[in-house]
Amino acid sequence: MERPRREIQRRRVHEDIVNYLLEDIKNGVYQIGEELPSERDLMNEFQVGRPAIRESLSKLERMGIINTRPGARAKICNPTVLPLLKEMGNVVELNLQTSEGQKIFQEARCFFESALARMAAKRIDDERLKKLKKVLETEGTLLNDMMAFADTDLEFHEMIAEVSENPVFIAIFHHMGRWLLEQRMTTLSVAGQAARALEAHAQIYEALLAHDSDKVEKAMVDHLQQVQDIYQSIIQKITQ
Repeated sequence: MERPRREIQRRRVHEDIVNYLLEDIKNGVYQIGEELPSERDLMNEFQVGRPAIRESLSKLERMGIINTRPGARAKICNPTVLPLLKEMGNVVELNLQTSEGQKIFQEARCFFESALARMAAKRIDDERLKKLKKVLETEGTLLNDMMAFADTDLEFHEMIAEVSENPVFIAIFHHMGRWLLEQRMTTLSVAGQAARALEAHAQIYEALLAHDSDKVEKAMVDHLQQVQDIYQSIIQKITQ
């Protein structure tokens, strides 16, 4: 039986160059903080034109592997997850336009933040507790100012994430907060929701103060579940 023909995607030249340079970086040919060869040297090494080299360097920069500046050689930088999360942005925003996408990311947020809260209960020190209490007190003065309350609401959650001192967790939290900004603003527009959020934050703070991991996890889950329920009820009314 004759097999059907298959179409093969031809790789572009710059993709091969990117792969070679990534291998060099992984193998220690170039160290963090070290400069790559000049564009001209790379052109000679790979026997390609300047456009292919520049396209390769541009992709490496988007990946967070190198930093480039006009008139200077590209430099290897300490990689982080930020470029990856930034690249995910458009896909995430498309997902969030559907009710199913909203549900998925809400569940992810609840799982992630409750775990961070549990970790914070074990690690938080007196200095961070004082700062968290100050944010909580500020929130209490902003119940009639939705925009300002939303900012301090985010700050409260952000401070808990920062207790982890894990740059990956903090970066994920930062982007998740941005992705779900529309939801935060929508729920806080509901009468009485800011006061409910403040009460939930107070319960989370008290559990952190007691360094009670189980209690703070439950308080965070209850808080985020209540927010999700409010948001879903709003969306259902809009779509009916």
